[in-house]
Amino acid sequence: MVKPIIVGVGQHTFRPETVEQIVGPFDAMKLVVESACDDAGVADLARRADALHVVNMFSWSPKDAPTTLAEKLGANPAIKEYTAIGGNTPQWLVNRAADNLAAGKCKIAVLAGCEVMHSLRLAGRSGVDIGAFSEAISIPMVGIQRDGTLDVEMSHGADLPVRIYPLLETALRAKQKLSPEAHRQRLGQFGESFSKVASQNPYAWFPVARTAEEIVTVTPKNRMLGYPYTRYLNSELYVDQAAAVIVTTPETAKELGIPESKWVYVHGGQDAHDSWFVSHRPDLADSPAIKATVADSLAQAERSLDEIAFFDFYSCFPVMPFLTQHVLGIPDSDPRPRTLTGGLPFFGGPGNNYVMHSIAEVVERCRREPDKFGMVTSNGYYATKHGVGVYGASAPTRDWARTTPEEFQKQLTLPADMAIDLEPSGRFTVDAYTIWHDRQGEPEQGILCGHTEQGKRAWGRTPVDPQLFQAMMTQEWVGKIGTVRRREGSANIVDFS
Repeated sequence: MVKPIIVGVGQHTFRPETVEQIVGPFDAMKLVVESACDDAGVADLARRADALHVVNMFSWSPKDAPTTLAEKLGANPAIKEYTAIGGNTPQWLVNRAADNLAAGKCKIAVLAGCEVMHSLRLAGRSGVDIGAFSEAISIPMVGIQRDGTLDVEMSHGADLPVRIYPLLETALRAKQKLSPEAHRQRLGQFGESFSKVASQNPYAWFPVARTAEEIVTVTPKNRMLGYPYTRYLNSELYVDQAAAVIVTTPETAKELGIPESKWVYVHGGQDAHDSWFVSHRPDLADSPAIKATVADSLAQAERSLDEIAFFDFYSCFPVMPFLTQHVLGIPDSDPRPRTLTGGLPFFGGPGNNYVMHSIAEVVERCRREPDKFGMVTSNGYYATKHGVGVYGASAPTRDWARTTPEEFQKQLTLPADMAIDLEPSGRFTVDAYTIWHDRQGEPEQGILCGHTEQGKRAWGRTPVDPQLFQAMMTQEWVGKIGTVRRREGSANIVDFS
């Protein structure tokens, strides 16, 4: 039987200012894997690995990422995997590696990921082709491969994270009965506390502590994007960051001479998803999957939520840590840290690989405080795919054994999918909304998610009306009743006059 441990972690942030300074993703991952080997105290640990897992990259289209990285490392692992898209993937991979170790499928697993979106933009502005998309992926990907949005969502502007997460934010605000002004203050406090952590993190893309008022005040540098989020509250995708972790067992670690001071146990972990499409969720401010995965992970760890000393809650946008707190019953006044990195808006959001940095930070914290436990939550798509891990330096009493994610998903009780009215008419009640702004910071489009008198999900857009936009950004618009009077193309137009 097996008790999986993380024995090495590596992180790096690259800041090229010219095309000549750009570091490719495989050199970047090689560097952080080697850093993780050095952290474990075994320089050739990667070459001994029999499993190599690489996180899907937004900024590069590699033909066979695991093989390319293995060749860079001088390794020849039997298991080589490249993941599907999802910010949940690093924690999903740790849980997967633990399953493989317990099943005897491998002895040493290396997990690595990287994004070079900053370099890609730098090269594009310089007119230089760095070969990021010169190849087509030629190997199967592991994980759920399924689109995250429906045509009706996209036709109404709910087509990107920067437009969908603000919708979830207003739904949660209304459910918690916060006024727009109280909610604005809460968003500022979120930004102030997370940016303070980032300011002390040497790997943060923006190591700057900002005040709550600075976070929520609209300025030319901090324009409004999708109301109620200013630029400072949005995940920062254009970063060059890489991270890696190495997972093995105590038996193998002893054979390799890795000191116990480096061991951090994976005490529990689980993966599940909520109703796949936002449109189908009757309650846009709930997540049965987060609640269930946390509960199962804690049960595996034989710990209560009160025994977790620090968290890194996934934080692509403020609604994710707020939603996690909400479903877990953690009040804002709870003093436990919500982030150890600084969060995706301030630490940086390297595509699907942010949580690899979360895990690295939790490992370091557990080593410093070996009597305490940490938790990582992860999220893919639109509060859709979730993964949880519980970590601690003290040895668990139980060997690793969990319900498989496939079976766990079958056991998870989700609300029945809400039926969708693609072409509603008449009464429309708002369940969530956002105002999308243009690059000059001017309100451009009101995006509405609501329901009809028949209780079906419906999407809408508002007319272009500056006075209406102003009212929607100063009053609570969730619960407002409008009328669908016409369609523009494939979009329903909702009138509130």
